[in-house]
Amino acid sequence: MYQLIIIPLVVGAITQIIKLIIDGIPNNLNWQHLYNDYGGMPSSHTAFVVSLATAIAFREGLDSAAFAISLIFMLIVVRDAVGFRRQLGKNASITNLLTEEVFKKKNNIPRLREKIGHTVPEVIAGALLGFSLTSVLYLAFFFQ
Repeated sequence: MYQLIIIPLVVGAITQIIKLIIDGIPNNLNWQHLYNDYGGMPSSHTAFVVSLATAIAFREGLDSAAFAISLIFMLIVVRDAVGFRRQLGKNASITNLLTEEVFKKKNNIPRLREKIGHTVPEVIAGALLGFSLTSVLYLAFFFQ
């Protein structure tokens, strides 16, 4: 049962490293991307929950209650990443523009974080990465 914890954690870590490389190279590879940015390619949230659902499917089967719960959990997380958090990022962009226009001479007003949420391609990449890495890890190390 430990593979249901270890594999998603490993997949999440690998996805974060991939995201750091993809998003970091144009921005001088800044380690703060790992914990300051919400979004980017690929979606590590999606990779993590897809990994959990995939590992449960391998271990418990597609007709298990645990898989059903993980699938619902996965849908909620993915919907939140692409929907709600994405809208928050758009709202922050507009709020920052309005704040700059209204308070032109005040430099002490903090900017809102605009990079929140994921695009559909980022979520798809995260899902494919989560499923692929989990399949390889589970089948290679735990299905013997």
